[in-house]
Amino acid sequence: MALFTRPAPALVPETWTPEGTLVSQRYRALEGAIVLVYTADADRGSARYAVACLGCTYRAATNAAHNSMSETDAAKAANAHAAGCRAMPRGVPAGPDYAEAAEMIRTRLWARRYGKTPHPVHISDFNAIRVDLQRTTDWIKALLTDLARSDPGFLAATPTSSGQGTRFTVQPFARP
Repeated sequence: MALFTRPAPALVPETWTPEGTLVSQRYRALEGAIVLVYTADADRGSARYAVACLGCTYRAATNAAHNSMSETDAAKAANAHAAGCRAMPRGVPAGPDYAEAAEMIRTRLWARRYGKTPHPVHISDFNAIRVDLQRTTDWIKALLTDLARSDPGFLAATPTSSGQGTRFTVQPFARP
């Protein structure tokens, strides 16, 4: 061992930023757990925010009216959760391996198949699970592309009208 070698610093929840997110605010819950207010790369023009508690399982990406949250809405939700959460700090959550992360995405998409029409997929649809997913937007887009190639009856990929990207749509279950 070298004389001046130091171990890598341990990640602490107070300063940790999950991969693929931009943390704008942090709140401390009653027993010390950290509640994050964060956003990810916006694919629809304006940022959509989400809230995640690193001490318990609380996650939120929509307000009481089921609309996407602004930073102000997310801050209110985070503050309200922190004021009542008695979770102990659990540290930085371990990132899932490739198969687990892919299953998280697939499960989120599968729930959209129950309608009668194709459901458009937006990157912001995954905001609520970004802290657990710990993946970049590019990784999610690559996975969506792979899913569309391997199972076009589940997820369809078409070029956008501008030709600058790909539009994904979850296909509904085939009805007799």
